[in-house]
Amino acid sequence: MMRVKVREVLRPAAMGRPATDTPSAAEAQALAGLVVMLEGSPLFNGHVVMGEEQERSYRAVGELRRLIADIRMLLPDDAAAVEPLTAMRAACRKYLDEAEAWDKKSGRRFSMPTFAFFQLLGAFREVMGLYLWRLGELYDLDVEGRLTYYFPGIRE
Repeated sequence: MMRVKVREVLRPAAMGRPATDTPSAAEAQALAGLVVMLEGSPLFNGHVVMGEEQERSYRAVGELRRLIADIRMLLPDDAAAVEPLTAMRAACRKYLDEAEAWDKKSGRRFSMPTFAFFQLLGAFREVMGLYLWRLGELYDLDVEGRLTYYFPGIRE
């Protein structure tokens, strides 16, 4: 799979002004690790197609939330990545809350109807794509081509 530099991808107007800061190399390295983890996540491989994958997705979102928190702890409080990471973590919590609400309503774990599961997963991917774009732009990161499908304005 081809890797792309986020700053070289056509920039949607909705993303606001381009980043102009030059963050530290240590911060960029920590965030590059996050991108690598996202590239390997079942949440973004495009092959989560079966209802029984709900549990796998739920666990992957929980792990991603913990990873984001760990990376955030490595960064200084004034790092450019603080806001996008906070939003990514909130998106993870929202996904988990929505999945748990379906479980409570049905009385069983991982019981979301297929259409609702795919709507929730799609919305999660789209939100994460927004913030992944922002991090990639801020830190001049390379992102695997399949993750760029979730960037704003990019379609297969």
